[in-house]
Amino acid sequence: MKFIALAMLVMLATSQEFVEFYSAFQNSDVAQLDGWTIQGSLSKAQTDNFFTCSGASIFGGPKAFGKGAIVTKQFQLPPHFQIKIQVEVWKFDAWDTQRQFFYLDNYLWETMWTGSDGTKRCATPAGGNVNSFSVDQTITHNHAALFIAFTSSADKTADKMSWGFRNLKLSYLPCPTECGTCLGPDAIVCQMWVPVSSSWIKNVDADGWSAKGSQTSIKTSTCAGVPIIGGPGNFGNNVSIQKIFDKLVPHYRIKVIAQFWKIDNWDNDNAVLSIDNQEKWKQNVAQVEDKEYFICDKISPGGVDGTEKIINVNFETPHNYGAALVKWTSTIKKSSKQASWGIRQFQLYVAQCSSNCATCTGPSVEDCTACVSPYVLLDPEDGNGSGCVLKGDWVEFTSEFQGAGWTANPDWKVADGKNGPDFTSQCGEFKFFGGFDKTGKDAKITRKFNLPPHKRIRIAFEAWKIDNWNGEDYFVKVDGLNVWQRTFGFGDPGLADICGGDGFENYAIVDFVIGHETPTLDLLISTTIGKSNDNASFALKGFKLYYEKPDACATLYTECNYTGKSFNMCEDLPNFQLAKYPSKIKSIQVPAGAKVILFDEMDYNGKTIEYTENQKCIEEYQYKFLQKNQQSYVLTANN
Repeated sequence: MKFIALAMLVMLATSQEFVEFYSAFQNSDVAQLDGWTIQGSLSKAQTDNFFTCSGASIFGGPKAFGKGAIVTKQFQLPPHFQIKIQVEVWKFDAWDTQRQFFYLDNYLWETMWTGSDGTKRCATPAGGNVNSFSVDQTITHNHAALFIAFTSSADKTADKMSWGFRNLKLSYLPCPTECGTCLGPDAIVCQMWVPVSSSWIKNVDADGWSAKGSQTSIKTSTCAGVPIIGGPGNFGNNVSIQKIFDKLVPHYRIKVIAQFWKIDNWDNDNAVLSIDNQEKWKQNVAQVEDKEYFICDKISPGGVDGTEKIINVNFETPHNYGAALVKWTSTIKKSSKQASWGIRQFQLYVAQCSSNCATCTGPSVEDCTACVSPYVLLDPEDGNGSGCVLKGDWVEFTSEFQGAGWTANPDWKVADGKNGPDFTSQCGEFKFFGGFDKTGKDAKITRKFNLPPHKRIRIAFEAWKIDNWNGEDYFVKVDGLNVWQRTFGFGDPGLADICGGDGFENYAIVDFVIGHETPTLDLLISTTIGKSNDNASFALKGFKLYYEKPDACATLYTECNYTGKSFNMCEDLPNFQLAKYPSKIKSIQVPAGAKVILFDEMDYNGKTIEYTENQKCIEEYQYKFLQKNQQSYVLTANN
């Protein structure tokens, strides 16, 4: 018996504990077959998929798995950086250097069996030897989805040459809770990555991608029960797929995690990934390579019996544009029936700049080179620190959902929620408005605010995602306009499973400033969740609303008692006529702390009249003033 490891094994020292996410086949309960795809089994009866040898129950064996048999299962995982597999592999009867192997995505483990391996541990149809081996391997892995495939190169039916396995356990090492993707346990090097989009992890459909070239539509195929975009008969020579990702948060790098499938007979061709029409990643696949076995069936007519190679892509590059065009293609020259390719589990991340930063060279506040409006970049040389600060005269209008002892203002409304009228919930040590079994599919949280005079508003709160989201959006609207949006799903940082159902909780900081002058503000908070409330929900906590005071403006009227035509003067005005304002002024409202000065000559020259309080009627004085001077009038309103 010869063992061959065809992947780089990970032997990292770490204090973290592996989290077991799957365990099966300690017995012969057919319920364990749920989610497994079985192809090529000798028997169609589910009970024949198990075989007992010396008291051990094996999935497979002489009644099931021989020539052409393959069994597969898929999993979705939270952010992680290692996978551990523990399993016993078994062979039965007369093998002659054929191989038994399994895939964990692109990792391949295999062993070569001979007829002399093992002993006659139990009765088999062919009366041959039986042998088993315990596998315990840890591999590098950070994709959001995982598939496992067991198969062999057996060339006889199961009653003459068979295989199986038992005691399968799968575990992962989680990323730090701050990180949506990682390559190790250090949060410092991964917490800047935020998810942009994910495709083909759970559902395999077009998802906004388009195809060009000899194939103009997105098609799918299935290889051993594993669905992929493209594949045999679909993506061959002169085919590319692409998608534009816009409205990216300010960032300085972009990361692509995906799985590229090479299918059938490539001949020193390249798999290619381009970003913004620039080739950023490629991998050559030779005519004959290791780590290749038959996974996909030959298509008819015209197909070939070629082998498959699975390539895990984990690529990043500098990028700071507001949108990204991602494109996949290959350089194969053959038709899609002879050589093809496909994609699984695509994920896109960006390394974001610090809070309120528009452009940057890195993740810290010191790396910020420009701020989003209306924030202003501090100059560290001035001794006032670094980063972006908000200038202006801001007033906190309301602060709600802070701490644990609050009661929700009745002005907060929930439409299409569940289990009301109390829409508060507890999540670990946190108290939420909304949440598990309260606000999920179709739910909308609304509030109407009546505000004093203002020119801008700022809203800040924690937007919480609860349980199993799959690329859905959490969004905020003000007066019907979408002002903030964040996609949650596979690859999100996960604090932990601290409440709700079977899923991880996470949150994003909402903090935006928009121009707003109307006296009322209609706020709407909702999501695109498509699941029931007990499977995915949303909530908020720590809500604050600020408004910026308007500029100190004097209001001038053409008639007494603040009537007639009016206009606001918020800044110095050197010439009434050029500004097309009337020169006849009979009443003035002066804001507190401001002074209105009238000049009888342009450009702030000549005699002046000063007002520091409202003037209900200045007709007599204004008349004399106008008679004395027939020039244009000027005004300045200085605080």
